[in-house]
Amino acid sequence: MIFDTHAHLDMVDEDYIQTLIDNARKSNMKIIVCQSVNLDSAEKTLKIVKMHPDILKFSLGIYPGDIENEKDLDLLYDFLSQNKEDIYAIGEIGMDFSYDEPKRDIQEKFFRKQLDVAEDLDVPASIHTRKAEKEVIEVLRDFPKVKKILHCFSAKKKIIEEAISLGCYFSIPTNIVRAQHFQMLVKMVPKDKILTETDTPYLSPFRDEKNEPANIKETIKVIAEIWDCSLEEVEKQIEENFYSIYSK
Repeated sequence: MIFDTHAHLDMVDEDYIQTLIDNARKSNMKIIVCQSVNLDSAEKTLKIVKMHPDILKFSLGIYPGDIENEKDLDLLYDFLSQNKEDIYAIGEIGMDFSYDEPKRDIQEKFFRKQLDVAEDLDVPASIHTRKAEKEVIEVLRDFPKVKKILHCFSAKKKIIEEAISLGCYFSIPTNIVRAQHFQMLVKMVPKDKILTETDTPYLSPFRDEKNEPANIKETIKVIAEIWDCSLEEVEKQIEENFYSIYSK
């Protein structure tokens, strides 16, 4: 079985979602964790998840670039209270300093508040860190109980080592087929902390094509080469890792 811990199905053309899910099933996909980025995204994502509950799981979050005002947190809590039983994870959350707005202190406030939710619910948090890797790690030090998944983590080796020491998991995107950084990450990170993701519809392993969960197979091939083992051994290890972090 294979697993996609980070996909944005609400960003896929509605007419293609069924085909995408059919492709995923054919590829032996077990679970796709569907991330949201704001409250509109959350509503759309949850609707999609409820149409395919056997394979799709819902992740609630406000992405740093989608923060509009501080009232969004109140709306997030309202949505949470109404849909608590459907929440499998918190994400996509984090900090992104490639944006001038929202300000860094506002991003950090939202990040911390959503980590509080992940801790309260005892579910993993899928964490975005673009150009804020060091600052995100500093925040995570204050949340030792949170189950932390670093999405597309692009930090330097020293910060990767710090993240490993905090017990973080690392979700590896499908563009590992051509991205030397993620190949290096798979070599550095303990095998029991590696997960797979697509970031659908982004980060495709195939140039000029939109991504989809079935492409996790391409990541498995690269990891098998790096670990010098069979595809089946990689799939088994990642399945164990998935259930290790997603089990309550």
